[in-house]
Parts: sequence; C-alpha cells; structure tokens
Amino acid sequence: MTKQKIAARSNNLILRDMQAEDSEALARIYLDTRVTNFPWVRSPKLSDFDLASSGEKITVAVFDHEIVGFSSLSEWDSFLHLLFIKEGWQRQGIGAVLLKKAREMVKEPLELKVVTANVSAQRFYEREGFKVVAHSILSNPMNVTYRDDRNS
Repeated sequence: MTKQKIAARSNNLILRDMQAEDSEALARIYLDTRVTNFPWVRSPKLSDFDLASSGEKITVAVFDHEIVGFSSLSEWDSFLHLLFIKEGWQRQGIGAVLLKKAREMVKEPLELKVVTANVSAQRFYEREGFKVVAHSILSNPMNVTYRDDRNS
C-alpha cells in the first residue's frame, strides 16, 4: 500500500470547506485533469473552474498541507457537479472520502453525470453504489446520469 493510499485512510487527510486562497490550486487541478483526461474539452483554461463551480458547495481534500482533490456540490438538488483528484493522487481512496462527505451533505440520493468516454469515472461511481438512471446520447459529448443507489 502506497503512502498516499494510507493517507486517505488516516487522520492526515482533512476535508474542509474551500477558502478563497484555495481557488488557484483547485483551478489548476481542474485544468490539469481536463487537459490530461478529457480530450473532448476544447481550449480549457484556469478560469473554467470558477464558472463550473459557481454557487456550489466546494469541499477540499488536503493531505499534509497539500490540496489533493475537491468536490463541488449543488446542495439544493443533491447534484454532485465535480469531483476531481490531483494528478498522481488518483486511485488512493481520496475520491471515495470526498464522495462520502457529499452523501452526508444532502437529503436526497446524489445524482451526477459522467461523459460516456470517461470509463474510469463510470467504474468508480459504480463501485461506490451508483446506478445508471439515464443516457443522454444527444448531448455533446454524450453522457450518463447516475444516482446513488445505496440509500434510495
């Protein structure tokens, strides 16, 4: 087990609300992940983070003073809009910890969308108990809507 994998299960991983000074680090994680893994996004830029997360509750994952991920949640409709983990920190349990926190923050089962081409994200949410409730083949890019099936 890697140091990072242990970190997600230890007291060294802290979840907290976003602070103003986090904005650049979160925007960088958002941009870097999209550039590396989302070839369908045309001309991504740092400012996209502010637009994508506007008005949402942002939870930040911090390990030993380093921001390693975040989630962005629309609480009024229980919609998880963003869940991003910093490059090099994926598959370490951080996403599951952020997802657990998001589940605790809403009254209804969480819903989210995943672009069809993002197979690794689909596998992650399915492992976490989410079920497909809709396919949007007319969207560009095509996506799948998931609902948290654990408590519904």
